[in-house]
Amino acid sequence: MTLTLILTIGGAAGALLTIGALIRAAWRANRRIVRIANAVDELVPNGGNSIKDQVTRIEGQITTLTKRFDDHLADHRTRGVDR
Repeated sequence: MTLTLILTIGGAAGALLTIGALIRAAWRANRRIVRIANAVDELVPNGGNSIKDQVTRIEGQITTLTKRFDDHLADHRTRGVDR
């Protein structure tokens, strides 16, 4: 009877450990999926808050500044101020 009780308790403990390990693995997989989903959300335009929107906005600003600088240089060249 004592041996049966010890074996039963041991089997139950092993089963609990296995269930715990499976739950932990599922939890980790879920966390990874959530991280990937959040990263994908950052790459999709959403009206100004995503990384994609910020890169597009900065690219537009750089294009504007480049044109202004080119115009400025052209203006100096036509005035003969080029040194």
